[in-house]
Amino acid sequence: MNHVDVFRINFSHGSHLEHKEDIETLRRLSASTGKNIAVMQDIPGPKLRIGKLSSEPITLKRGGKFKFVKDEIFGDQSKASVNYPEMLSYLKQGDMLYLADGLIRMKVRNVDKEEVECVILEGGLLTSGKGISFPRRNLTLKYPTEEDERHLRFGCKNKVDFVALSFVRQPDDIENVRSITGDSVSLIAKIETKDAVQRLKEILEVSDGIMVARGDLGVDVPVESVPELQERIIELCVRNGKPSIVATQMLESMVRNPVPTRAEVADIATAVKDGADALMLSDETAVGRYPLKAVIALSNIASYAEKRIAERFERHDITLNHEEAVSRAACILASYSDAKAIVTPTQTGTTARRIAMFRPKKPIVALCTDEAVIRKLKIVWGVYPVKVGKASSTDKLFKDAIDVCMRMGI
Repeated sequence: MNHVDVFRINFSHGSHLEHKEDIETLRRLSASTGKNIAVMQDIPGPKLRIGKLSSEPITLKRGGKFKFVKDEIFGDQSKASVNYPEMLSYLKQGDMLYLADGLIRMKVRNVDKEEVECVILEGGLLTSGKGISFPRRNLTLKYPTEEDERHLRFGCKNKVDFVALSFVRQPDDIENVRSITGDSVSLIAKIETKDAVQRLKEILEVSDGIMVARGDLGVDVPVESVPELQERIIELCVRNGKPSIVATQMLESMVRNPVPTRAEVADIATAVKDGADALMLSDETAVGRYPLKAVIALSNIASYAEKRIAERFERHDITLNHEEAVSRAACILASYSDAKAIVTPTQTGTTARRIAMFRPKKPIVALCTDEAVIRKLKIVWGVYPVKVGKASSTDKLFKDAIDVCMRMGI
């Protein structure tokens, strides 16, 4: 866990009992190692997904036929059910379907009341729960879904730190979730549809952070536009002092191979240099052959890239409020005086996030009295949150700061 700050649990798969066991395991390991580990719950959202398969993975071959049926069945090589049968009624003959982040492509051949028949244009391996996208159809679906609401209540009960919201399309989607969770968790909006891209600023305003979910985003918008969108989303997050996460296919080759490709190394370095707060692995650690090696590789590549990016606090293109101006001044002073770190006490994490806006090269040591705040700072760029007791005086606060930095080797 030395290389990991947050564990994401994908609620598109598994049962609540399994998820509860995972959360308890993480909390137990966190306590035994003395390292605060945050838990992110990822809810499915209104996404059409493959139902249960009788055996998996199944191999879909180019030129073959495949049916989506409205009845709940265990799927096989020729057919499968879906989680929302009513969504099949949106499809028309000639529509394109993209499965498993666009790796599998199909074209709708025939639609009737009970099933949708498709021709496989590009085959591949398919497992239960994989998403199905059809960009040409605009869906108007309740958010959160009834299934999502059940997951959210479970997450609140088990005190997850973050909830990643899949397939948000508008600010109201986040507000609807907030009415269920309250402020007990941080809400991370996953940007993976063209609708979300068009309303990005509004979505960011009501969210606690953004995830650039490149898999489905690259299906809903032209794939060649994803790098530019990633850069734009990260920049907007930096300007607003909110964390950004880059996800999907960071080290896809390491699902099968023990070392990354050179292109993947460059991709990770680019995300770091763009200013991303956090990078997320998916299949690499969920189903890959080399999960530990993938984590270490990601950590090493990101650390190397971080050392070679310039400080960004010398910016004159944004208007700062009083608190942001003070944070920027602290970054400048730390740089000019060659300080070893910037230390800040923070009750809610806001001060640490403000300093991180300016991406100083110096580590930001956040002195926190609340472990929940520590866990929520785990995805913020350059911040090292540490638990301290409540300071009874300014002298005690400075002593705590020095003691913490000494323990950290700063």
